[in-house]
Amino acid sequence: MSSKLRVLCLHGYTQTAQKFRERTGPFRRSLKNELDLHFITAPHTATEFGFGNAWWNRAPDNKNDDGPDRIWAEVQASLDLISRVVREEGPFDGILGFSQGAGMAAIALAMRQAEMGMGFAILVAGFVPDMRQFMEAIEEGGRISVPTLVVVGENDEVVPAHRGRLLALSAFAQESVTVLAHEGGHFLPCNAALY
Repeated sequence: MSSKLRVLCLHGYTQTAQKFRERTGPFRRSLKNELDLHFITAPHTATEFGFGNAWWNRAPDNKNDDGPDRIWAEVQASLDLISRVVREEGPFDGILGFSQGAGMAAIALAMRQAEMGMGFAILVAGFVPDMRQFMEAIEEGGRISVPTLVVVGENDEVVPAHRGRLLALSAFAQESVTVLAHEGGHFLPCNAALY
């Protein structure tokens, strides 16, 4: 039996499990004795740039798109994938999400925590998912109480730090969330001392 914590890892928009694994090399190496990281690939093609994968795609600005309904259908498919992975390959001690993957992890914690049983979350360069259903889940079920570390980059030009702080403030119980800022940009910091 391994004493390492098993962590489910959700990549960012346009990434894949393999790409996220490669980009977390220094982080993985610095915590290799503590964490067993399990990377999965989102089920949708990232349509905005035409490569990589996505947990959901933003609605294009055309009249033939269902907009919010299509986006929520993609989120539901992603939730189903995460639930299946937890059921078939779990249990997992925690969840790590980067960028869009951090938003997806927050959705999963808000809507399926009872079945996932995560003991902690690390959300890096994340943001509040702009979806009515997510906010309704927070309003109806209460703020997420899973112990969570929200990591923001003060010089992140993709997802500015204030968006990560807003995620911590609006979706998580105050006593369960810690915000950690680093001086860098849109990446997972690799200094083990930070964690």
